[in-house]
Amino acid sequence: MRNILPLATLCAAHGYFQSPIARQPGTHFAGACSQQAYYNMAGSINGNIQGLEQVVATQGDYNAQECNLWMCKGMKYADNTDNVQKYTAGQNIDLYHPIVAPHTGYANVSIIATSSNTTLAANLSHWDVYASNAVPKVTSQENFTITMPTDLGSKCATAGECVIQMFWNAENINQTYESCIDFTMGSSSQRRHAREW
Repeated sequence: MRNILPLATLCAAHGYFQSPIARQPGTHFAGACSQQAYYNMAGSINGNIQGLEQVVATQGDYNAQECNLWMCKGMKYADNTDNVQKYTAGQNIDLYHPIVAPHTGYANVSIIATSSNTTLAANLSHWDVYASNAVPKVTSQENFTITMPTDLGSKCATAGECVIQMFWNAENINQTYESCIDFTMGSSSQRRHAREW
């Protein structure tokens, strides 16, 4: 019988992209990050990275290099090939990231290159104070729009190369949340040439 570890450390505060759908746990996540991590994320995908680190530390089937929890919380493109969005440069994208349980921190939405976990376009949206537990929830922190950058060329032309990443850090409780949307986006010149034809 599998042992489901307590989720308290994972779920004190949490949120995750619901629209468009963000990366979900699957067999590749389980194979890299442990079956226990998969059970926890399948039960509550909203948990924080530090909580996952505590979970995987005791798992014999955890592969730190393959898992890479600080890249999309370890979620794998290979489990999400049916969830790839197709965007164009300059397109406005409506996003829904419900704050299931608030804890004061800061947050930003950026384009990340998955091969290197580096930022290609920073702060497409950002909040110096996010999910404050001192005030009622702010609707604009859950429903918001970003504009896709126009200067990435073909860097995100292939599925799996880039994600839209929500990064939420609640420093006072040492909890960090990441949520990633896979997408493709061709260069502006490629689209112009296509229209010319």
